Amino acid sequence: MDNQNFNATGNGLKRRSFIAGGVLTAGALPDFLKSAFGDAVSIRAATVPPVASKSDVHKILCGPMIPVVTNYNRDLSLDLAGLKENLQYLIQHGMRKGSGCFLIGGAGGDFPMLSVSERTTLARTAAEVSEGRVPIVLCAQATDERVTLEIARVAEDIGAAAIQLSPPYYYHPSDEDVLRLFRKVNASLKKCGIMVYNTFWEGYDLSFEMLDQLVDLDHVVSLKWAAPAGGSQYMRGVVRYGEKIAVIDNAGMWPVTSMLGGSGFITHLATIWPEHELQIYALTQAGEYRKAMDSMRAVNWPWEELQGKIGSRTSAEAPTVKCALELCGRRGGPVRPPSRDLTEEERSDLRRVLAKIGAPVV
Repeated sequence: MDNQNFNATGNGLKRRSFIAGGVLTAGALPDFLKSAFGDAVSIRAATVPPVASKSDVHKILCGPMIPVVTNYNRDLSLDLAGLKENLQYLIQHGMRKGSGCFLIGGAGGDFPMLSVSERTTLARTAAEVSEGRVPIVLCAQATDERVTLEIARVAEDIGAAAIQLSPPYYYHPSDEDVLRLFRKVNASLKKCGIMVYNTFWEGYDLSFEMLDQLVDLDHVVSLKWAAPAGGSQYMRGVVRYGEKIAVIDNAGMWPVTSMLGGSGFITHLATIWPEHELQIYALTQAGEYRKAMDSMRAVNWPWEELQGKIGSRTSAEAPTVKCALELCGRRGGPVRPPSRDLTEEERSDLRRVLAKIGAPVV
């Protein structure tokens, strides 16, 4: 690993724009990915298909999975130009097949506050920008099964790698309700995969017995995983399913998850600083788990701590991320109610933390 380009304190990782025109070529691979993966990275990036199946999902849904924020204009209509600009930035700064994915219209993208038409527009816009360069996971969660099936049809239409689907929520579901939903959605799909999402905080925790049945469904290719007990329960889940499908870490334990066979991890920080999260991924792929953990402790933990504090004061995931984008000179924009924008004091605290961890603040 090139230590001149990586510093475990988070202050030495260089910013760079290494992809001309948003198109990655073999000659334009960043040094830190070359050293971790070798020439195989460019070969794999060129051959990985965008639609995931059980046979190749570990090569598609892997690395940083970014819950892409939904940009709004001041009147709270969709800011599609802002979305395109942010997606293009991420592609230009290293996100692509084989080392990252976009999660579109998830909780980080405000899906509970979006109409079906808006969710469809976001999906089509993301696919237009990505052009197959970065796998797309499209959130299909809804309280209405008809909406889930409609979003699944959109996912098929745009060539998404997978949809994100959790057990039903608001009304507490039975095991039978969960199985019926997943089986119906699975039967409706032709190519697109399903990423099962364990949203235990909504009142229903997927047991291993239930997950065993879901993983057997043809189109279930991934598990976005966290467990209420954490620790051993979480690790057992990664080991139990990591060889069969792509396990995506939603618990902030990526070096451990990687060691146990996980494929990728959820990260809001990559929205702001993709190079750092790609570096974390490269370190784990090279077996440098201690270095990856040191970097997460110095960089990710302070970011997550402040994000958690602000998240206790206003709802949703986007307010802190959008403010951070603005502090880094990019398009963030307003948030939709009931969330609120950050106060001046919160913005100041966020700027201080971003500067301390070495993020590209302006």
